[in-house]
Amino acid sequence: MRCTTLLLLWCSVARAQIVNVQGAIAKPPAKNEVDGQLEGKLSWAEGNAPMFDVSGGASIVWKHDRFLSLAQARAEYGTALGVVNTNKTFEHVRERVTLSCVWRWEAFAQHEYDQFRRLSLRTLLGTGPALQILNEPEVALLAGAAYMLDYEQLDERAGTTDAGARVDQSRASFYVTGREQLSDDVAFVQTLYAQPEITQWDNYRLLGDAAVEVKLSNHIALTDGFLVAYDSRPPQGVKTYDTTLKIGVVIKL
Repeated sequence: MRCTTLLLLWCSVARAQIVNVQGAIAKPPAKNEVDGQLEGKLSWAEGNAPMFDVSGGASIVWKHDRFLSLAQARAEYGTALGVVNTNKTFEHVRERVTLSCVWRWEAFAQHEYDQFRRLSLRTLLGTGPALQILNEPEVALLAGAAYMLDYEQLDERAGTTDAGARVDQSRASFYVTGREQLSDDVAFVQTLYAQPEITQWDNYRLLGDAAVEVKLSNHIALTDGFLVAYDSRPPQGVKTYDTTLKIGVVIKL
């Protein structure tokens, strides 16, 4: 098993609905093995501007013959001047099976809680095909489509007309994810998502996530990423768009 630790140096957290998990399997293990990754961040200040921010996460990618398995979990909690400004959890599991040299099939499940996206509960189940358009050592490109059943329960926030609302939606989930090895030490990963509601295509969510990884040694790399997300119909009081900048250090053990 190979274990990777990711230390986030700075992160502005996006609160849109789509969470990108494809980056974790953009370059799956070449042979039967398990890859592990750990994330951690801690910020703490006292005095004139007291704040506390802690987050952690873990992911495991397991390749076994035709099967590729992914499990992820994350949590974050933060306060500033004694007021909570971040409080969320996320779990995702995905199974991908190789059907032929180009066709894959995926099934996945997800759970979320996010106080500031007003999500008391979000669960989803999905399944669908994926097409391996390119799969070379220097460049890989995968496109997927899935049917997704999405259930959301909103919080009881005062002053909102959708307080406590429970929503079942059938959505399509389309994505394209690619990885290019620009040099021996530099790799670029890009993922695009679109998730329209099947019966109301003007109710949709979009996400673009790009990251560059620069290898410093056999065990250390720097990562820089930028994310843009859009939700055409967010809960009342939640903005339609978000951006995130992520800078981190990856330590491979």
